[in-house]
Amino acid sequence: MSNALTHRDYRVFFTGSMVTRLGEDMQEVAEDWLVFVMTGSPFLLGLVAFCKGPSRVLLAPIFGAVADRVDRKKILIGVYLFQAVLALSYGCLVATKLIAFWHIVILAVLDGLVAPLSRVTRQTVIPELVPKQSLVSAISINSVGNNACQVIGPLVGGLLIVWLGIGAVFFINAVGFCGIIISLLSIKLPQRINKSADFNVRKDIIEGAHFIRNQPLVLEVMAIQLFSFFLALPFNRFFPVYAKEILNIGPTGLGLLRGSFAAGNVLGGMGLILFGGVKNQAALLRMASLGLSMCLILFSHSFWLPLSVISLILTGVATMIFRSIGLSVIHLNIPNEFRGRVMGLYHMELGFRSLGALLLGSLGSIAGVPVAVATGSALFGLISLLSPLYKNYRSKQAQVAWLSKPDD
Repeated sequence: MSNALTHRDYRVFFTGSMVTRLGEDMQEVAEDWLVFVMTGSPFLLGLVAFCKGPSRVLLAPIFGAVADRVDRKKILIGVYLFQAVLALSYGCLVATKLIAFWHIVILAVLDGLVAPLSRVTRQTVIPELVPKQSLVSAISINSVGNNACQVIGPLVGGLLIVWLGIGAVFFINAVGFCGIIISLLSIKLPQRINKSADFNVRKDIIEGAHFIRNQPLVLEVMAIQLFSFFLALPFNRFFPVYAKEILNIGPTGLGLLRGSFAAGNVLGGMGLILFGGVKNQAALLRMASLGLSMCLILFSHSFWLPLSVISLILTGVATMIFRSIGLSVIHLNIPNEFRGRVMGLYHMELGFRSLGALLLGSLGSIAGVPVAVATGSALFGLISLLSPLYKNYRSKQAQVAWLSKPDD
């Protein structure tokens, strides 16, 4: 497995992506804190997350088909310019004290409309910046970088909220989008065959769905990850509740909670980079999914900050291993001509995180957020324990053995 950072275009794209991702993570902590301070409602926290979800479920497959046909650099630059305008609008509304909850809902819906397009398209770009023997390295490095930003971003965001106010965080994020735009203008992507003459979105989506159906391993990985997005991973939307009402640690503590989970992600990603050649990945995948469930249950009922931090770090390690192995399996079992459509369907699952946030937020308003988080995590653990994926994955691992070989 060669190091993806030896490839110039990947290095440039990665650097620009990290600058932008840092700003996005700072904004996310500011948005969550703003909503909870304004409303004091776990349900409304979940509602804002939900507003970003339906478009991800409905539009991600369409965007995947588009990403297989249209110039991806133009798509990404257009999307990031639009998101920069949204962040600037957010900052102006907060700075002028005109912000109302309905503004947040509208901005969340608008962001939800374009976010799937950037995520899907970005996923199709990475495999074309490196040769196949560097793909696992590229995915792992990208994941580690993203989660390093999730460590730094929330901590810096929390401090900026205290020092400069919430509005400043949104303005900084708007400027941060320049990072990815500059990097996109500096790299070259392979030209794809122009099939626009026979471009049929419905037909292309159906072709992608049929491809997944005929790839049982890909289908099973996507299914178990869907349950994780729906039942377990929405937990981080409720960090403001833990920071303000359960642990009493304020906005800087909110950044610490987010940073602890992300630090675990970084550790998990580093472990995959160093020890990614472990043979029994099926067992590792199962242990990671069960570890994710158990550590989240521990966090959900922790009222002591050190225990909360430790459990979140362990949750982050398990989450990174679970998601990275799953995403690598998907990438390694799909050809380039289907990559956008498969990634579009994969990113439908991210929309289920928003649906899960609404579900857990509703349960949290009735029974309390700790009960809601523990219930979702326990259900995911049970599904993971009973899933046939791990048995089937063990028998099919030979399908991706070619990855260790260089391109012909």
